[in-house]
Amino acid sequence: MIQVDRTSDVPLHAQLTIRLRFLIASGYYSTGDLLPSTRAMAKQLGISFHTVRRAYLALEEERFLEVRQGAGFSVIDYTLPSKSYRMEQGASIVHDALQQLIGLGFDDQEIDYLIQEQSSLLETEELPYKLALVGAYREWTNHCAEHLSDSLRRKVIPIALTDLVHHADADFIFVPFRMLRSILTQAPRADVIGVQTELGAEPLGLVSRLLERETLGLVTQYADAIGPLTSELREQTRFSGQILAVSVEHGKSHVEPVLSQSELVLYTQAAWRTIRPTTPTSHRHALLTFDITDSSIDRLRQLIPT
Repeated sequence: MIQVDRTSDVPLHAQLTIRLRFLIASGYYSTGDLLPSTRAMAKQLGISFHTVRRAYLALEEERFLEVRQGAGFSVIDYTLPSKSYRMEQGASIVHDALQQLIGLGFDDQEIDYLIQEQSSLLETEELPYKLALVGAYREWTNHCAEHLSDSLRRKVIPIALTDLVHHADADFIFVPFRMLRSILTQAPRADVIGVQTELGAEPLGLVSRLLERETLGLVTQYADAIGPLTSELREQTRFSGQILAVSVEHGKSHVEPVLSQSELVLYTQAAWRTIRPTTPTSHRHALLTFDITDSSIDRLRQLIPT
């Protein structure tokens, strides 16, 4: 697990930068993985989210991370700096460490023994289990992965179904039950666990009261959410009227026609954050929430080793 030492002379943001750099270089975080949000990491470590952001930005500057709009910081395919640069930086680190060891009274033999011992420990150090969540569309996957990370106090990586092949090293993969059988065949080495998901009761109640001649509007952040959400809304509410759906992934120009033609408009949380400053309040609207149930989270707590 990631930890920081408040008694150390090394600033907290630098400690976090060093640890994350190691986790990326050692393969715990793979290319494309999303790091926990700054607030989720700050809550986990008990530090300021500004401190976390400072560490993330430092790794972005070093080209370990990049910012995905609307998603957060993700690991990129890192290219090692030149050998001369690495030797120069490494020599500086070793020089500082040797000075401290000599200052503590270590002789050459003790220093050699200590280096060998720590090298062996580093090779056998157990990294945290890699936990991942696979969903049918990005908004659900990103939101629920963050929710699970906060609830389990463990990093849960959101993975698109098409990217599953790049995460064969995952120890545990969480999926909606309807996707469980498919994921079992695609990730035979992982422990695949089904989770129960739910849409918010309030928006479902409003949709259930719509007449067949009325129109439901649906605004999502990404286009890949439209099909699954439309099907789920019809299945759970038996609404058979017209549904006009639009995403704001590439702009907001198509939202206004949906608003003007709909008796009720549902927004996903990510879409609402995107267009809220310009959204008129004259139409009926509701926030469409989707989450993993508390009972599923309790079950995961029992199944995931500490």
